[in-house]
Amino acid sequence: MRQQPDGSSLSDPCPSADPAARRFTREWVAALADGGVLARGECRAVERLMPLATALAELLAEPVRRPQAARALGAALVDAGFRGPGSLQASLRLIRGRAPELLEVAADVGEDGACADRMHRIGEVLGEITAGYGERLRELSEFEQERAFGSVERTRRVAEAALRASEERFRTVFTQAGVGIGIANLTGLPVEVNPALVRMFGAAGLTNEPRPITDHVHPGDAPKFIAEFVDLARGQCEFFRREVRFVRPDGTVLWTHLGVSLVRTDDGEPSYVIGVIEDITERHQLRRRLHHQAYHDQLTRLPNRTLMEEQLRMVFSTGSSTRRVGLCHLDLDHFRAINDSLGHHVGDQLLLAVAGRVQLLAGEHLVTRTGGDQFAILVPDPPGVDHLRELAERILVGLRAPFVIGHQRLAITASLGIAERAVNETWPGELQRAADAARTWAKAEGGGRWVVFDPERDAGETIRFTLAASVPGAVDRDEFHLCYQPLVELDDGGLAGVEALVRWRHPDYGLLGPARFIDLAERNGSIVPLGRWVLTEACRQAREWADRYGSAAPYVSVNVAPRQLAEPGWLAEVSDVLAASGLEPGQLQLEITERAVLVDEHGASDVLRTLRDMGVRLTIDDFGTGYSSLSYLRRLPVHGLKIDGSFIRGLGESDKADTPDGKIVASLISMAHALDLTVTAEWVETAAQARRLTALGCDLGQGNWFGDPVPAAQLDLRLGHPLAG
Repeated sequence: MRQQPDGSSLSDPCPSADPAARRFTREWVAALADGGVLARGECRAVERLMPLATALAELLAEPVRRPQAARALGAALVDAGFRGPGSLQASLRLIRGRAPELLEVAADVGEDGACADRMHRIGEVLGEITAGYGERLRELSEFEQERAFGSVERTRRVAEAALRASEERFRTVFTQAGVGIGIANLTGLPVEVNPALVRMFGAAGLTNEPRPITDHVHPGDAPKFIAEFVDLARGQCEFFRREVRFVRPDGTVLWTHLGVSLVRTDDGEPSYVIGVIEDITERHQLRRRLHHQAYHDQLTRLPNRTLMEEQLRMVFSTGSSTRRVGLCHLDLDHFRAINDSLGHHVGDQLLLAVAGRVQLLAGEHLVTRTGGDQFAILVPDPPGVDHLRELAERILVGLRAPFVIGHQRLAITASLGIAERAVNETWPGELQRAADAARTWAKAEGGGRWVVFDPERDAGETIRFTLAASVPGAVDRDEFHLCYQPLVELDDGGLAGVEALVRWRHPDYGLLGPARFIDLAERNGSIVPLGRWVLTEACRQAREWADRYGSAAPYVSVNVAPRQLAEPGWLAEVSDVLAASGLEPGQLQLEITERAVLVDEHGASDVLRTLRDMGVRLTIDDFGTGYSSLSYLRRLPVHGLKIDGSFIRGLGESDKADTPDGKIVASLISMAHALDLTVTAEWVETAAQARRLTALGCDLGQGNWFGDPVPAAQLDLRLGHPLAG
């Protein structure tokens, strides 16, 4: 037989049929032939089975269940002439095994639940095909009997033979079906059950001392099942289908998909019921495993974030009786160091131990692992926030006891945030955010503590983060400006230089000093573009003063943040700004903090040395608050240092030299002069402080006593005049 390119033959009865349907049909014919039940030639069989295969594929693929169509398919199989004892068995076996391929269901389905649902659907269809096949055989048998009554002895013999064949076919269907089939009277007492159903319930489950089928139904499903069975027995409905749990004699639970149909007498009265039962226990267990995996953490087996959020939604649902709700967010301190130093396997074991201890300490409250080393405790209707404080303290104290992991004793602390609100005053997402914010505050305060969410503090933090995020845009919108504070020669009161201090004209919060935004800008990196703008503007202004006042023009001092000093291109940036402004390098002073130098002393020294070689002035800012080591100071290529203002304030109003701060300042000045460094004192606010610093030999002074930070236009009026008080 000549083949077509798509694999069909010239005599293919349905050349336009789907290739999967054609392959299934050929396998169907082969299965019937192997079973010895092929009633006609192969070509004739293909012609009759091809429409049935196509109809089966469409039936399985439809989203709406059509039991009558499935029954019609079973009847069509009888009408096609496949009525042999093995026809139904061979067909059911093939459909069960090949239906997924007919539906083009891939072997690597991503969702196990979808695959289980498809197999569930196949089982339903198999049951209905069986019922339709049986009903059609019965109809044909009755028809054959009626024809047989038309003659005498010959007709009687034909009828008896047909009846025997019909009974044999029914018996074959009944005994060889892969699904359980049971016949019961209208009281639910089993009359006959097939071997498959016996296997489901055990050898003695239904046959020895039969009891009504309702006695085997799980108590949780019994009320609805009994109500539906009573309606069926009364003739108020023809069938019902549902998932039902049965209890085997050994006490185990059997999950089934059950279809029960009513059989009536010739006059339409209810006679008995027939049930088709498919065992779906394995499928149900798979669904349970998938559900557990979706709602539980794989490492600790605790409920996960998804389950916690679902429980929160239930607490906030309309029908909930909960009036207040508490939530604690817990985060282990420095857990990353354990992973990095001891390995992730030790970290995982520690998390398991922590999870168990937190569960024990939390008592009846829901504990979840929300990710990484973070946990959450949900407390519906707490007696008050004090209850949450006591719970938090109990957990944190309990976690301080060392954990024994292998041969190591690990001590760990945690930070815990508490949020407690009335249900009608908040919503789940806001409650979680509040607990998270409080946990962040606890960690920022050093960890090992709990913090209760404070709305006022949160509002302040929100403003801070808003400001931090707004810095880059504010530079572009020209919202910043510089003020300049004098740096005065203490011996003669002459103006030596000015420090450039940035101010922010915020459109919502007004004029902001650097204390409100510099620290935030350093944290999020926006200090780099802001620092570039400050340097550019300060150099431009200093060049303008140099052009106007010549040698009397002050140098300009600009603060450098640690983040800027670490930037790879910052050194070139300074050079470019000087070149663009035309300012002499000696007219620019850069103030570097001790902290910025100590982060990478070698790298910082190289950068500072290059700047000094360029002619730029360099000074160490806030000296005395950091390491303040003579050994590192003598290695740095700087011109001077600025004593931190806290020591200057300590000089007070007295000229006495024996105060602690006076001794410290005297030592710092003496040490700096020994290294040929210029000394500047900041925060000079009184005449007594100025006199004392002058007596100690301090070179420069800065503070309110010499002048507040002012815009460049106001400083122009003071240039060339002594500024000492």
